[in-house]
Amino acid sequence: MAYRVLISDNANEELDSAVKYIAMTLGAPGTASSLLNEFEEKLTLISDNPRLFGVDFDVSEAVSEQVRKCLVKRYSIFYTIDDDKRTVSIVAFVHELRDTQRYFRQKN
Repeated sequence: MAYRVLISDNANEELDSAVKYIAMTLGAPGTASSLLNEFEEKLTLISDNPRLFGVDFDVSEAVSEQVRKCLVKRYSIFYTIDDDKRTVSIVAFVHELRDTQRYFRQKN
């Protein structure tokens, strides 16, 4: 049975911002659509097998919780798993050039 995927408001905003930037500012709507499609495909994989992607030890240490990371083009989905509730929480969607440890420290 698949885990239920919960996407934080913050992660939704980050995804929306990335898609709009790529589509409108860079003028590449096809690339934006491809990013969104791959994001959705990765959510399905995460839902079916939450432990498929590895733990990001630096981020986990920064927030004192086990956080996993899944790559989507030049972005990363960061998520946590709650086995008792059978949920996966998508906590962030971050471009690869961002300092993720600093990003997570600022969010907490």
